[in-house]
Amino acid sequence: MHQLIERIRALIAPFRQKGSFAQNFFVTFSGSAAVTVLGFLLTPVMTRIYPPASYGQFAVFSAAIGNLALLSSLTYQNALPLPKDKADALALMQLSGLLAVGAFGITSLALLLFGPWLVGWLQVQALGWWFYLLPIILLFYNLSLLFSSWYTRTKQFRTRAGVDVVTSVTGRAVTIGWGLATGGHPSGLVVGDVFSKFTLFVGLLRSGIHREWGELQSTFSWARVRAVAHTYREFPLYMLPGAYVNTLSAQLPIFFLTSGFGATVVGLYSFSVTLLEIPVSLTGSAIAPVFYQKAAELYHTDMPRLRELTLNIYNKLLYAGILPLGLITIFGDWIFRIAFGARWEMAGVFTGYLGYYYIFKLTSQATGNLYTILGKQRYLLLTNLLLLLTRAAALAVGVYLHDVNLALLLFGAGSLVCIFLIDMHILHLLELPVLRIALRTIAMLVLVLAVLKGLRLGLEHLVPGIATWQFGR
Repeated sequence: MHQLIERIRALIAPFRQKGSFAQNFFVTFSGSAAVTVLGFLLTPVMTRIYPPASYGQFAVFSAAIGNLALLSSLTYQNALPLPKDKADALALMQLSGLLAVGAFGITSLALLLFGPWLVGWLQVQALGWWFYLLPIILLFYNLSLLFSSWYTRTKQFRTRAGVDVVTSVTGRAVTIGWGLATGGHPSGLVVGDVFSKFTLFVGLLRSGIHREWGELQSTFSWARVRAVAHTYREFPLYMLPGAYVNTLSAQLPIFFLTSGFGATVVGLYSFSVTLLEIPVSLTGSAIAPVFYQKAAELYHTDMPRLRELTLNIYNKLLYAGILPLGLITIFGDWIFRIAFGARWEMAGVFTGYLGYYYIFKLTSQATGNLYTILGKQRYLLLTNLLLLLTRAAALAVGVYLHDVNLALLLFGAGSLVCIFLIDMHILHLLELPVLRIALRTIAMLVLVLAVLKGLRLGLEHLVPGIATWQFGR
């Protein structure tokens, strides 16, 4: 018994050590887990309020915000954890703040001059004047990204975890309430997003960063701002194009499917991706900022430990994702029909095409920031270009043949292969045994997929009516 108690104490000791990787991970994971559970509980309610077409309109609106946020920030906020000197970090904050305010002004002017044309071009007429909230949402979002990077630098992970929970509750409550009042009008999704981003902005601002305001003002210098812009120029030169190409490649289905199949198909796809993103966001919110900070530290002090930590997290994420995402791949149509209603069954089919790709998107949480830490931002651009071209070719074939299932099947398969190769390339740069890791990973995936497929065939044979089960409408 004494040995068991000592063993337990040894296991929990890292979680009790203030500022340790284990404690920081546990704090961020707890907050992300709470948000994830809340999302799962409320999603069936939202799918019975909003039809697929509403999700399609909102998907286009969200894609516009994501693109503008990336372009306007120049990704400088991602450099905040890197400077050793606080003065340089404050200058990066000043630079990023100026870019956020400038983006607000430019987008406001663009909507004032070309608003009706943009609404027609993006085919978001159903959103009405709510579309014109875009500059405000963009400002809140850019500043929130900046604040989050500051808290990553200062290891205040508990702050972000608490704010994320409040943000999720507020946004979901407003979205559901507005949807009930308007009969599922897509504006409810926009209004919920506005409240989410505003709550996130205020929560992060009031959680401690406002105490830096005086120093930000007193230390402002155009010379220093220009100096840090030059010092970290690889972020806009390499990381920005790479990140933008990655964002664009993720949003390609929205644009291809909108033109080829209409808003309802876009809504089904968007909803399936939203559900798949939940486990990725859960682990990403918990691991990415903590790992980024720790990896940047180990790169300068202990490379063997960095290799060990990266491979350890990669393996754990693979183990954690392979079964639940495998279940989604094989049983997606059943799960969506039972949980969300018959009109969302096709979203489950789409999810099946993408499920195994998301396993590698999950493992990339352990590798994604390493190009930046290793100073290989140009590889980020090249690999994301490969991903973009592969996805565009896959979707083009499906749209040309007017077969949405083929389009998304090829999209998922191409994405899977590219992300897997990118992961292996990053592990190669760390001088890890890539061939052994790759063969072991592929063997596990094939085995789990075969077992789950056999289980589905067995259930269909033993319970012939199971394919038509559903609850609700």
